Amino acid sequence: MGSLSRELMAVVVRGATCSLSEAVIDRLLSWDVDIITDGEIHAERNSTMLKFSPATISSEGKGFSISFDGSDADIVIGKDIIVQDLLPSRADRWLAPEIPAWIRGEEIDSLPRYWLCVLDAAEGIAHIARAEKKVERIHMCGRREWQPSDSKAELLMLWNRTNQGISGEFTSETLFGHPIAGMEVKPMTQEEGKRPDLSPLHEMLISLDTDGWRPLIPFRTALMNLIAGLN
Repeated sequence: MGSLSRELMAVVVRGATCSLSEAVIDRLLSWDVDIITDGEIHAERNSTMLKFSPATISSEGKGFSISFDGSDADIVIGKDIIVQDLLPSRADRWLAPEIPAWIRGEEIDSLPRYWLCVLDAAEGIAHIARAEKKVERIHMCGRREWQPSDSKAELLMLWNRTNQGISGEFTSETLFGHPIAGMEVKPMTQEEGKRPDLSPLHEMLISLDTDGWRPLIPFRTALMNLIAGLN
């Protein structure tokens, strides 16, 4: 029965051309969930994992479906799960416009963000897909508000440190004296008035025997993951 149960578990991933969809596929494969999707690139990216896993990637089959391109599916990202303020792992449609602008040294209007690492987002989405739970208009973002000035300071510090690491020519300004920006305490009402309601997501994940919606990857780590994909 266990073998039969595993064979029946499959997730169809449509429009898997962005870093978020790739991260969801990677997470599901790590749980031995079969993936049905177009494109050989996903099998190539996960070739090592697939050698030691009973899970498979194929182009045809049936299963619980999730869409990243707006096509019809059991879960449509952007409609059923509304992801915002994502920090992807490369320059794709999830990349917030202020990030490349700040790197280029340009000034750009930006709102406060509730930054969310693509890996944390993929973890939550993968839990829902594996459980085959249909949802409607639940929001997903980080829990902590970041002001544009603090986001910019963190990004540029890490960007400069990375590029100086490539050249081997560090400056003291880049290496030292950089506490995490924006760590001052803020009244709860200020955050709650702007952030999307995350309680439906939290309660959904708790019902799936997880710890609920608790993004674990720090902002700096998420930025470094992105910078690695931009360089």
